[in-house]
Formats: sequence, structure tokens, C-alpha cells
Amino acid sequence: MRILLLAGPACLLGACVDDLPVGQTGTDTSTDATTQPTTETTTNETTDPPTTEPPTTESPTTGDSTTESTVTSVEPTSTGTTAVEPTTETTASSETTTTGETTTDTSTGDTTGDSSTTDSTTGPGEGWQPPNCESVTGTGAVTFSFDQGATLAPMDQQIFPVTYTFGLVALGKPGAMLAGTGQQILASSDAGCSWHSIGPAGNPNAPAVRLHAAGETRAYAYGDNNDAIMRVDDEVIHKLSSPAGQDGIVGLGVDPNDPDHVRIGDSAGRLWDSIDAGESWQPIGIPAFAGSLAYRVGFDPQDIDHVLVGALGDGVLASHDAGEGWQSATGLSPGDANGFNLVVSPVDGDIVWVEGLDLEDPNDQTQRHVYRSEDGGLSFTAVIEANEATLYNGNHLFPHPTDPDILYFVFGSNYQAYGTDLYRYDYGTDEITLTHNMWHDTVITFLPSDPSVIYLGLSIEPGGG
Repeated sequence: MRILLLAGPACLLGACVDDLPVGQTGTDTSTDATTQPTTETTTNETTDPPTTEPPTTESPTTGDSTTESTVTSVEPTSTGTTAVEPTTETTASSETTTTGETTTDTSTGDTTGDSSTTDSTTGPGEGWQPPNCESVTGTGAVTFSFDQGATLAPMDQQIFPVTYTFGLVALGKPGAMLAGTGQQILASSDAGCSWHSIGPAGNPNAPAVRLHAAGETRAYAYGDNNDAIMRVDDEVIHKLSSPAGQDGIVGLGVDPNDPDHVRIGDSAGRLWDSIDAGESWQPIGIPAFAGSLAYRVGFDPQDIDHVLVGALGDGVLASHDAGEGWQSATGLSPGDANGFNLVVSPVDGDIVWVEGLDLEDPNDQTQRHVYRSEDGGLSFTAVIEANEATLYNGNHLFPHPTDPDILYFVFGSNYQAYGTDLYRYDYGTDEITLTHNMWHDTVITFLPSDPSVIYLGLSIEPGGG
């Protein structure tokens, strides 16, 4: 497998001062998982009850996202890369490093499939334009990149530990975006150039909310492994009641044909259905398992009846009939496996990605894999090994909105201020592209009209180690 590093001045951010190292450019070409910091060393998940909280050892608290002082952007320190200025063009030139050799790579954006995106975090592309600004105002938690994360737009504010950003979506209305960060929901109406808070979200046990787009101006938000759930309509937050209770919500899906029709999955493997935009709920189907624990429930963005559960010991279970019946997936392990995170391609519902752990493998350096399914999650094949990328119990996964062969995934850590590796895997070429930024975790979404432009939601924890 080829591993490319897009070396760029990823420190063009408002937080490149004080508690973080200045001038980090992502030029470390090491991708050996045995030499990079990890946040999970436990290998016997069957004897030690796993945590279902976000993968961090710090106690989540609300960060300060309203710093008034303006921070001067750090100038690029890499001598081999020219910073890409935000424009409406999609051509970007970057220097890539491949096994010690330097080549020039020119990208003209993604050309596979329709340029309009319709996944759960990104609305339709019609009418959307790239951000027409050189920097982001109103927040230090969201930025954008025209070169796959090698260069990030500077921000006029700075976030401080501990601040988590778990949700980031582009809606159907051109320019409309939402972000869930630091127990607040932020909104933008100009494609992410400026942001403002629309109100609090979550509860003290939900440090930030995940978001799913649902039409022109609607999104649903929920606290991971939590009972917090709400609906956002035209920048107005409506708090809802969760039927999951203490079991906590671990996944949400929206009917692509009806934004009032929404489903959630809880950590007990149960599904709940609402046809009135979350105002009331009914159980649907049967639980995916008995006596286990769901790490993640993933819904097909194009078919709400197609749902998968990533579980403790049971690997992955799939249903194509809204949970009326479940089938255990094969290929994750010869025996037991953990399915930590999973996503369904918005382009092709047969393509499912899972990050998981083979419990039959006694070697904690080789247990973890990213798997790919071509039959809707009934069978899987490992496509990324632990020596090719840093994998832990729950890497964020982001399927490309127009190309079913491409998956973005993230490893982030506060250990020794390591930062975040943003990986782009192309199944067609078996190639991983890597960019690095100095934040301790990152979530992404895509510009609906041009997925070569990505938005990044940033998190920061106290430096450790």
C-alpha cells in the first residue's frame, strides 16, 4: 500500500500559541502504528467492560469558544509547500512524500460520480459555493481546507481545553451549516466563513452533540451514549425526549424522502422510530442481540430500513428490514470481534466500512483493522492494517459523498500534544493519503457542490504525557 503525506502548513490556526507547539507542519512521514501514540492498550474487551464514552482519558468540560482577542496567523514554515489560498478553483498543487521520494502531485478535485452530495452530514449540492473568505470568524472550532487538510483556514478565535467538536453538517439550503461544539450548537449562513451560537445543546454528560442533516434547514442532534436529543429548524433548537433512557443513543438516521421520519439506535441494540420529527417514539423490530453492547448503530443514508450495529463481541449485525431480522456479519474474525465504528456509503448502500478488533488475535499490534463490505454489511474484508495507520477503539469514519471507494478516517491524541492524523484511503488504488494538524481530534464534512473542499471540526484536550 502506498502512503502519501500531503505536507502543508496545517498550523494556520488561531490556537498555534501558548499550549500548542507553533509551526507544526505535518512533515512526519512515520505511519507505523507501533511508534505512534495510542489511546487504548486494553486487548481483552471480553473480561473488562468497555467504556462507551468518547476515547479520551480526560473528564469532558465545556471549553471557551468565545475568546475576543484576535490571534495572528502563523506563517507557513514548510519550505516545500505553497499555501493554497481559498478560491473557487478546485485545482491545488501540493508536495507529497512517498517512502522518502518527493514528487509533485496536482489534484483537480474528485471526478468520480455526481458532484452533488447527499450523505447524512452533507445536503444536496445545488446552489452551494465554496467559502468566499480567507479566514473564519466567530469560532475557533471550525475551519476549512482546499487541499485535503494540508492547509487550514485561520480562525479569529481560539478554543481551549477541554473543547470537543463532534458534529458538523452542511444543510440543503446553500451556505447553511451547523456545528456541535463545547455544549453549544453553532450556525453559519455563508458556507462556513462566519459562525454564531444558536444556543446550548446536550447536558453535563454530553460534552458535544453529533449532527445529521435532514433537509433544507433541519438537522437532528444527539449526545453520544447519552439521552440528549434535539431538532434544529431554521437555527431554532427544539429539545426532544429520548426513548433510549440510560442506554444512550449511539446512532441516528433520517428517511431521505421525509425529514420528519427519523430513527435512533441505542446501546442495547434496540431501534426507535418517529414519524413526527422526534416528538414521539415507538420501538421497531427486535433487538440486534441479547446481553451485549452496541458501540455504534449506522443507518444507510439512502434506505433507513438498512441498518447495522457494531457490537461488543458480536462484531457487526445487519438488517435490511428495519430490525425485523438480523444477520451476523462474517469476515471480521474467525471468532469474536468488536465493531467499534461503522458507516454506510451514501453512494452505494452495499459498501459498508467498519473499524474493529479481532478478539481472536492475541497480538495487540495487529488486532485492529478497517474492513470493507460490498454486500451491505453481510461479509467483510480487512483493507487497512494496524501497521498502515494508527487505529484505536473508535476511529472517526467519513465515507466520501460521491465515490464509494474512498474513506476518510481520523486518529487524534493529546499525548505529548501529538495532534490529529487525517487519512484518506482509496480502495481502487490501495493508497492512503495523510495530512496532520495539531488538534487533538477532528471531524469532517464536505462542501456539497465540491467534495474536494472539506470542513474540519476541531477538538482540544490538555496536553498529556
